[in-house]
Amino acid sequence: MFLVYPAVFYRAEEGGYCVEFPDIEGCITEGDDEKEALYMAQDVLGMHLYDYMVEKKPYPNPTPIDEVNVEDKDYCLEEGSFKTLVGVDLLAYAKHYKNTTVRKNVSIPSWLNEMAKNQGINFSQVLQ
Repeated sequence: MFLVYPAVFYRAEEGGYCVEFPDIEGCITEGDDEKEALYMAQDVLGMHLYDYMVEKKPYPNPTPIDEVNVEDKDYCLEEGSFKTLVGVDLLAYAKHYKNTTVRKNVSIPSWLNEMAKNQGINFSQVLQ
């Protein structure tokens, strides 16, 4: 699932960028330059949207990019700030960053277990 949200890249006074996603509360990051800020923006967006998925909360509706304002911030310069769209492949994010294993016990009928043993089928390997 590929999700796209508008982001505002604020030029920081000390250099670099602070990135905010107006549609997702607390979804903020920073980077030393545009490239790092974009990388960090994709990462924080993935982290927040993954939390929405795990908590079974509906994803926020993205604001159309032309309705997003680059507002003055006390800690940022207006000159050099910009807005853009940032996307994240949530499935790829989850596979890369949340790739831990979870033990699950499964009950199957004994006849199925015997048939699998006779055929050399290992259910743990099949499930993995």
